[in-house]
Amino acid sequence: MALTMTTKLTKGGQTTIPKEIRAALGIGDEARVWWRLDGDHATLSSEPPVPNVVSSQEEFWDGVELAMSDVASGRTRDARELSQELRERHELQ
Repeated sequence: MALTMTTKLTKGGQTTIPKEIRAALGIGDEARVWWRLDGDHATLSSEPPVPNVVSSQEEFWDGVELAMSDVASGRTRDARELSQELRERHELQ
């Protein structure tokens, strides 16, 4: 079953994902969503595309910058710190 809905774009380029769509995709507060542009169609997903293909050096560095921003803001944790914490917790040192 396809569901078609409409939302209004703000002057700042923002829009609200309708409640029914968020619920169907399992998108909660502070969740990250992925947009895909294919020709004149855009799609929204709650999961990154698999495989996550990087098509340019600029796209790669944009991804690195986004990841570093996520770490700095506390939205994610540094893998080395997490690994060390798990080693200590499970006495694997």
